[in-house]
Amino acid sequence: MVPAVQKLSPGLLVALAFFSSVAPFGIDMYLPAMPTITEELGTTPAIAQLTISGFMLGMALGNLVFGAISDSTGRKSPIVAASAVFLAASVACALAPGIWPLIAARFIQGLAAGCLEAVSRAVVPDVSHGKQAARAFSGLMALTGFVPAIAPIIGGTMLPVVGWRGVFWLLVVLNVVQAILAFRMPETLPEEKRSAGVLRSMFPRMWQCLRRPAFVGYMLAGSLGFGALFAYIAASPLVLQSQLGLGSTAYGLIFGGMALLIPVSNTLNMRALRAKHPRSLLVGALLIDACVALILITFALTTPTLWALPFFAVLSLMGGFIMANASALAVEEVRDIGTGAGSGALGFCQFIIAAAMPPLVALGANHMLSMALGTLGCAVLAAAAVLGLTKQREFK
Repeated sequence: MVPAVQKLSPGLLVALAFFSSVAPFGIDMYLPAMPTITEELGTTPAIAQLTISGFMLGMALGNLVFGAISDSTGRKSPIVAASAVFLAASVACALAPGIWPLIAARFIQGLAAGCLEAVSRAVVPDVSHGKQAARAFSGLMALTGFVPAIAPIIGGTMLPVVGWRGVFWLLVVLNVVQAILAFRMPETLPEEKRSAGVLRSMFPRMWQCLRRPAFVGYMLAGSLGFGALFAYIAASPLVLQSQLGLGSTAYGLIFGGMALLIPVSNTLNMRALRAKHPRSLLVGALLIDACVALILITFALTTPTLWALPFFAVLSLMGGFIMANASALAVEEVRDIGTGAGSGALGFCQFIIAAAMPPLVALGANHMLSMALGTLGCAVLAAAAVLGLTKQREFK
């Protein structure tokens, strides 16, 4: 048997980034097509938003199950299987005859994406620890952070030429590349470090994780912090296209430009970690999100205009500080139980909260107000979870 790799090489980091990036491609590349899908499939904006919710629910379940399973099987096998399922589901999306088959195919896509997300995240603590792991998470998110910038631009540009089904066919091509990388990926979890009887012990180990207040605090902070960002992501086509009147190409360019701030924030976070504790950076970012949400509520209640764009940019800029630090702090709290179980619980909570955002921000005529209220609620609850359930301790 080939020994497991015990070093996070640049090649492995790039492969992990690609596995994680296909999920953002699956969300962001078709966002400019949401009004078109609504019209062509004869549905309502709220139901069309369920194609996002279905994907996120699948990601939640995939994170819950496969992160823990990978503690027993190793990391490579689940990644290979999930890559194949994602490919098949993308084909089903491109051929979907109606809105409900599309939602079902999106759920399967999300299930595979959740597996890739959780297992890729579990690889990082296999080969790094402490602040090194936090920097690795930031590096991973910096690489994948370019996807939300590129994907909507690609989708918005291709939409008038190939339609929304063509966007999913492009995703099929990306899935083929992903599958090739999955087969070539090295194993990072040696047999002697794997957990036996994973299906029997999965939920007890997750329960062990949830019995640790600090883990729960960081899990809620990361999940609700992502919910604050995802309220903006899910509402962006409604706010910028339906409410403010932008076209699909202009939307893609603006959304993509905003998304470029996510890898920037991860790069800034990696540098800030040299001098600051990750918990301090996490709390600061959440409080900034809450202040931005209050400003956006004021815009929404007066005159919603494009002057709100700089504040959307701040939400993107805080994303890297929240997700990287919350993930690193959470898995560090349960390393002795199993990072796969902790990663799975973290991802499940994160995407359950994200799945609730799309239909909520589609309610009412003032989508900017719905988005801002969702962001404010998530940011305040996330900050309360960190401050109430965790304490700052040494983190090397």
